[in-house]
Amino acid sequence: MSLKKPKAQSCLLTCPSEHLLCFLFFPAQIQRSAYSVFFDERFSIPLDPAALEENSLRFSVFGINEDERNISTGVAELKLSDLDLSIRPFNAWLYLQDMNKATDSVGEILLSLSYLPTAERLTIVVVKAKNLVWTNGKMTADPFVKVYLLQDGRKISKKKTAMKRGDTNPVFNEAMIFSVPAIVLQELSLRVTVAECSEDGRAENIGHVVIGPAAGGMGITHWNQMLATLRKPVSMWHPLRRS
Repeated sequence: MSLKKPKAQSCLLTCPSEHLLCFLFFPAQIQRSAYSVFFDERFSIPLDPAALEENSLRFSVFGINEDERNISTGVAELKLSDLDLSIRPFNAWLYLQDMNKATDSVGEILLSLSYLPTAERLTIVVVKAKNLVWTNGKMTADPFVKVYLLQDGRKISKKKTAMKRGDTNPVFNEAMIFSVPAIVLQELSLRVTVAECSEDGRAENIGHVVIGPAAGGMGITHWNQMLATLRKPVSMWHPLRRS
């Protein structure tokens, strides 16, 4: 099935109690037979400043096949509360997630990132994880999180959280601070690994995520949002992949 005419759509979403409700919808113009698309379209949304804390933008990209049916190619979502739009416009690439693609996720982890240029300080907060899948079919294990600071793929620093006893949905809320000069920021990345400690005392990795300028998927999206909102923490869920 060939996709001939890509188009984009954006929705303004409100999120009461973690549920998303689309109440505004903006379709972009169809671009015919194009894989690299330039829209250059602007949409104005009347929104009270107080509502920024509870709303998100969702961007959906579609292709239209020979039967004139819309085929979803990816979705990206942006929390307005993560942006400081009063200072400057937000400008960054967003990774499109394939909502129909099966994943090999072994859980999810919520991380918060921030960078303070004046102090040259990179802070990552390991907030919590959910739906962890133990290795080798274990019935229970004790999870903890290891955070590695990488430079050009080499480990230059490591920190880890406390262990949580037998919890597949552990809450950590631990902040880890790395001293990072701005001049090398784009050479760095973070590898976050969720591990488990079993009854015999051995530690095994459950899964990991990489965040940084050379990462893919949500990893580069989170990094770009952090750079676009310096000094302000940006939180995002990441799927964990088998290590």
